Amino acid sequence: MPKVADTSEHERDLGKLGDAIRARRQALKMSQEALADAAGINRTHMGEVERGKRNISFMSIVKIATAMDAKASDIIAEAGL
Repeated sequence: MPKVADTSEHERDLGKLGDAIRARRQALKMSQEALADAAGINRTHMGEVERGKRNISFMSIVKIATAMDAKASDIIAEAGL
């Protein structure tokens, strides 16, 4: 049976996802507020996502990726997940 990841592993993965989102946003020279607006996400929530403090839904990942003209799978791959 596969090992279930513990909380610290999940937190690291959220951090990796947030880092990937931030890196792509910065490469696009977008502000956090502009990305949040384009994705239809509250700016405070977006900041928590980028800091790895918020476990977001897959649909939120899709919205964020779409706002950056990318696929959710691109963001997930860039995070190494």
